[in-house]
Amino acid sequence: MRRAAALACLLFFAACEQAEETPAPAPVEAVDVAVSDELPIEQPATGIAFWTHPNIVFNGLMIVAGADGLVSYNIEDGNEVSRVPDLNAQGVRVSYLGFGPLAAGVVATFDADESVFRFYGVDNASRVFLPLEGGAAVRGELRDFCLGRALTSADPTLFVVQRGAATVYNLSLEDMGDAAPGLAIADPAVIDVPDDIARCAVDADGVLLLASENGAVYRLDGQNGFDTPFAQSAAASVGSLAVIPAGGASAQTASGWIALLDAESGAVHLFDRMAGSFIGAVRIASPTDMAPTDDSEDIATETPSPASAMGASGANLGGLYRNGAIALGLVGGEPVVRLIPLTGVRNALGLAENAPVDPRGTALATEDDDSLIIPVELVTE
Repeated sequence: MRRAAALACLLFFAACEQAEETPAPAPVEAVDVAVSDELPIEQPATGIAFWTHPNIVFNGLMIVAGADGLVSYNIEDGNEVSRVPDLNAQGVRVSYLGFGPLAAGVVATFDADESVFRFYGVDNASRVFLPLEGGAAVRGELRDFCLGRALTSADPTLFVVQRGAATVYNLSLEDMGDAAPGLAIADPAVIDVPDDIARCAVDADGVLLLASENGAVYRLDGQNGFDTPFAQSAAASVGSLAVIPAGGASAQTASGWIALLDAESGAVHLFDRMAGSFIGAVRIASPTDMAPTDDSEDIATETPSPASAMGASGANLGGLYRNGAIALGLVGGEPVVRLIPLTGVRNALGLAENAPVDPRGTALATEDDDSLIIPVELVTE
């Protein structure tokens, strides 16, 4: 059913025409949100993603990709947990196979030196990276990639964005007889997209979101998906795109945001996930950059810090991050990753607080598909 749904979507997308250029809206002023944690890193971040622990929320991981490899850090204290060295990792995304505490985390990154995607599992107990067999080679320049699934789907999909095309790879557990199940990568399919598409993300209902170089965000949930942008950003330089579901256990009940990074200024532009309307923009600032608390008219400001990557999660990560977090890899000086809690974002923009959403999902397997409720152990190299 998963592949049939994907093929049905492709039939719709084949009829999509090139998008007309949409004038960018006027620039917006970002609201400062004080940084809650700052983590020095060795190389500028090319990607940031979050992995949630099956039982202990504050033992989740923040995974950072860079030219020196993949590194995961414990959410609670920032200590390093696992590392994949000697890898020119360009970007990182996380999704899951299966549901709930037994779901297996899958990490995807692009090996820029070998032009191939590498996949890793995250052990639910030790939290170490487990290299997985197989990969997906890419010819030509890579613009972006995203990995995700609907909250009720057991299997994720990898989308690879290049000029004029988005390639689709469905991932699933592979039956290997008496051995533990492995990671199967289906034959790719290709979606034609406008030439200016630069970024992608997977929504909580499994629908692909694409952002153009001029900040237009398209939602490909039907025919002629490129006729009218679902959302329009004023970002000067389009960076990472992410979906932050909130307030419900399913795609139909979850609300949440679409987040688009302005790489030039480091501001994060937020849109309503359901309506596409603009909510506001925030900037992660150190305490010395924030406005004073007295009545003085002198407000300390900082030159905008360029950002190389953004990661976002609407999951319960414990403590300050009980409703999720946004992380930015900043490159204005020594490379660092700064984090802010979603609660701080909501307070800054005057938004109501919503419950977190578990990306591991809560759907139950059907009687004829009981393979999804067994403990998942992926075959490694």
